[in-house]
Amino acid sequence: MIALLLGAALLQSPAPTVGDTVWLKRIVAQPPGSVVRATDWTPADPVELLGRPRIIVTGDSAEITYPVVVWRPGHLTIDLPGPLLLGPGGTVDSLPGTQLALDVRSVLPRVPPDSSLAPQPRAGLVPRRETSVIPLAICWLVALMLLVPFHLWWRRRSKPVPSAPVTPAVADPPVERWADAGEYRAVANVAAARLRAAVAQRVAAAHAGLDTERLLGQLAAARPNWPLDELAELLRALDNARFGQAGSEDALNLSRYSSAMEDRLRHEAA
Repeated sequence: MIALLLGAALLQSPAPTVGDTVWLKRIVAQPPGSVVRATDWTPADPVELLGRPRIIVTGDSAEITYPVVVWRPGHLTIDLPGPLLLGPGGTVDSLPGTQLALDVRSVLPRVPPDSSLAPQPRAGLVPRRETSVIPLAICWLVALMLLVPFHLWWRRRSKPVPSAPVTPAVADPPVERWADAGEYRAVANVAAARLRAAVAQRVAAAHAGLDTERLLGQLAAARPNWPLDELAELLRALDNARFGQAGSEDALNLSRYSSAMEDRLRHEAA
C-alpha cells in the first residue's frame, strides 16, 4: 500500500499499516531564478527512509516527496527537514522544517479480551541426566578382548613362501665346432657375454653396457675380495680375441677359462 501525506494533513485513506510505503510530501514556493534542493534526512526509529527524495517543479512551486516506511503502529509525529533554496549568485538559504502527523495501523488482527491466554503456573525443575563414560569403556574393553587375540593369530599365521623363478636351461653353444670352422671371434663373443652376464647377476652396477675398464672399476668398489687381477686379464684377453686375431687354441682356452671363472665367482658370491 502507498500512502501520501501533504503538509501536516493526512491525505490517505485508510491509514497505512506497518511496512507500507508512505510518501511524505511538502510543497514550497520557488522564487524566479532559484532552485530547490532536498535536504539529506536520516529519520529516527521507527521511520526508515527507502530512497532518494523526489522533486517536481510546477510553475513557481516545488513538490518534495520522501519515500518512507514505518515499523511500529500508533500515532507518530514526523519531523520533515526543510529544503535548501539555491539563489542566483551562489547564495544558499534553508527553509524551516515541518512536522507531519501519521497514524499507522497494525497488521495483526485484534483479539477479543476473552480469548487471551491466561498466565500459566511456573514449571517445575527439569532433572538433568548424568553423563557417564562407563558404557563406552565397557564397549572398548569388549572390543579389545575380541580383536587382540584375532590380531595376534593373524600375525602369527605362516606366510606362503614365494617359489623361486625357474630359470630355463640354456644349452651350451658348440664352441669347439665353431673354433674348428674358424669362427674364433664368435667363440670369444659367447665367452665374454656369458662372463659379463654372470658378473652383472651378482653386481648390478657392473652391467653389460659398461666397457671393460669401467666394469672393473665397479667391481673393485663392490667386490674387492674377488680375484680382480685374474678377471681383468681374462676380460682384456677376450676383448683382444673378439676384435683382433686369435687362433683356435687361444679362443677355446679363453672360453674354458671363462667358464671356470664363472664357477669361481658363483661360489665366492655365495
